[in-house]
Amino acid sequence: MSVRQTIKRHYKIISLLRLRPMSYEEVQDMMADDPDAVEEDLFSSQRTFQRDIKDIETIHKIEIKCNRSTKKYAIVEDVEETHSQRLRENFDLLNAIRLSKSFGNQLIFEERKPLGTHHLAGLLHASQNFLEVAFEYHKFWDTSVSTRKVKPIALKEARNRWYLIAEDTKDDIIKNFSLDRIQKLEITKEKFKHIEYQAYEEFKNSFGIINGTNEDPVKVILSFTPREGRYVESLPLHHSQKLILNNEKEIRFSYFIRPTYDFRMEILSYGDQVKVVEPKALQTQIKKELQSSISNYK
Repeated sequence: MSVRQTIKRHYKIISLLRLRPMSYEEVQDMMADDPDAVEEDLFSSQRTFQRDIKDIETIHKIEIKCNRSTKKYAIVEDVEETHSQRLRENFDLLNAIRLSKSFGNQLIFEERKPLGTHHLAGLLHASQNFLEVAFEYHKFWDTSVSTRKVKPIALKEARNRWYLIAEDTKDDIIKNFSLDRIQKLEITKEKFKHIEYQAYEEFKNSFGIINGTNEDPVKVILSFTPREGRYVESLPLHHSQKLILNNEKEIRFSYFIRPTYDFRMEILSYGDQVKVVEPKALQTQIKKELQSSISNYK
C-alpha cells in the first residue's frame, strides 16, 4: 500500500472517530459507504487498523483508545497541531473537488480572485534559505504599482488571505504584503543575515494582519445575542477567546487582544448582534464609528 493511501486512511479514521466512537467493523462499514474510500481502497485488516491507531498518535498527536466492554474506539486526547489539521482539511477538500467532477455540480465555491498561493512555495524556500526576493506590488488602496525588494521572514494567513512578512530593503522596515497583490516574483541569489523578528509573538495578540501599532493588548469583553454567540463560539474571533457567560439573553466572550482597526471593523460587521462591554475606550470608539456610519445616510 502506498504512503498516499496510508495518509488518506489515517485522515478517514480521524474524521470518522470525531463523529462518534466506533468499532473496527463500524469504521469499515462507514468507509464502504464513502465513494472516495472505496475508490482509493482504504479498507484494512484489524491488524493494520491497530497499527494505524498507534501511528495516528505518533504522527498526528491524536490519542485513540478502545473501550474493551463495547469494543469501540474513541478519541480521548486531540492535540493535533494547526498545520496538521489544515493539511488534513485541504486533503479532504481536494478529494471533494475530485469527486464533484465525477458526480456532478454539487460542490459550490465562493466566487473570488486567486489568493496568490502559487507564491507560497517559492517564498517559503527564500525565507528558509535567507534569499532576497523582488516583485511588483499592486496596492490595495489605489492603482499604483511599485517594485519591491525584500528580505522574507514569514508567511501569515489572515481572514482568508496570505501575507508575506518581510523587511523592505529600501528603508529596513518590516512590512506585510498580500500575496494576491504580488506579481513577477523573482527569488534572487542575494543572501541576507538572520533577522531577529519573532513573527508569531508579534502577531499573537493581534487580529488579522495589522501590527506594529502603539496599541497594547487589553482585556476585551463582547456580548453577543444568543444566536450570533453560538456562531462565534463555533468559529472564535481570536485564539484568546474565552466563554464567560451564557444565558437566554446573551453570550459573552473575553479576549486579550490589541483593539486595532481591523478588529474594530470585525466588531462593526456584527451590527446590532454585538455590544462592547469593556474596555470603555473601545466602547466609545465603536459608538463614534457607528454614529459616523449613520451620518452617511442623512
